[in-house]
Amino acid sequence: MSPAVNRSRSGHTLIEMLIVVLVLAVLAGIVIPSASVGDARKLDTLQLAMQDALDHAQSLAYHQGAAYGVRFHVNGQWFGVINEVGVPIDDPLSHGDYVIKLKSPAMPTNLRLDYAMFGVRPVAAFDSKGVLIEGGEVDISAGSTVRHLECDTATAKLTETEPGNP
Repeated sequence: MSPAVNRSRSGHTLIEMLIVVLVLAVLAGIVIPSASVGDARKLDTLQLAMQDALDHAQSLAYHQGAAYGVRFHVNGQWFGVINEVGVPIDDPLSHGDYVIKLKSPAMPTNLRLDYAMFGVRPVAAFDSKGVLIEGGEVDISAGSTVRHLECDTATAKLTETEPGNP
């Protein structure tokens, strides 16, 4: 082959380059929306963490025959599982205090604990049989999205409701 023919066959054609760019654009279109977490998804994460804490406190109360609870601290932006004297218990996973700080790097950004009250205290308390003593309300937010959660004594589950409508 002559050198002129070799030059025309080396490299990629314009069509090949356009196909590569198109494939990359499709992949970016799939990846970018799933990488950005919306406010509702952030609130789902926070609600699940709160429900996990409630479930853990209830299980400890039932199995150990002692009072346990979940303390919500609005000013400090944290919640944690506590024993009957109000001291945070050890987290079985991290082996530190079972305290979830909303401003920690492990939590999504822009989360807020706006309100939490169970009876007259910001503590979801379980008796020695694992029964939630008083139902309560928790308000959380992410950006402009607000979620009002109710927790009743029958199930001890956080369910989303409209504020003022049990």
